[in-house]
Amino acid sequence: MNDKDQIKDVVTSVAMLQDMKQWERLEEYFVKKPFVDNKALSGEMPAVIPKHRLIDGWHREIGAYFYATRHFIRRLGVRMLNSKRARVTTSVENVHYVADRGERYAWTVRGTVEYILVKSTNGSWKISQMIFKLQDQAVRPLGAAV
Repeated sequence: MNDKDQIKDVVTSVAMLQDMKQWERLEEYFVKKPFVDNKALSGEMPAVIPKHRLIDGWHREIGAYFYATRHFIRRLGVRMLNSKRARVTTSVENVHYVADRGERYAWTVRGTVEYILVKSTNGSWKISQMIFKLQDQAVRPLGAAV
């Protein structure tokens, strides 16, 4: 598999593993302390954080608020910056399924995620930066017309 295909695999695997709630498998896709900017959704200031803290946060958030998620990558572009660094831009649509007071809702978030991936000494690609930019969001009862 060439570098661009490996990079695409990393980004799509992270989305898929979140939906599958395979938290322990996510750590292999990140550097020890990635830069994360998810302020548009979480309200947290952008920061360099340990990868286990990032993944634990996803685990707590998804476990506490959502009974399921579905992360769709609508477009994924890879630009090699050099042989050990790449920029990835994705268009995403993330659906979060919420149960509240006997009702079920879908919270849909659309935006872009910009990644920087770096090639490790063992040849695997890891996410070192992840910036989410919100385009729009909507909450609708399940079963409602789209």
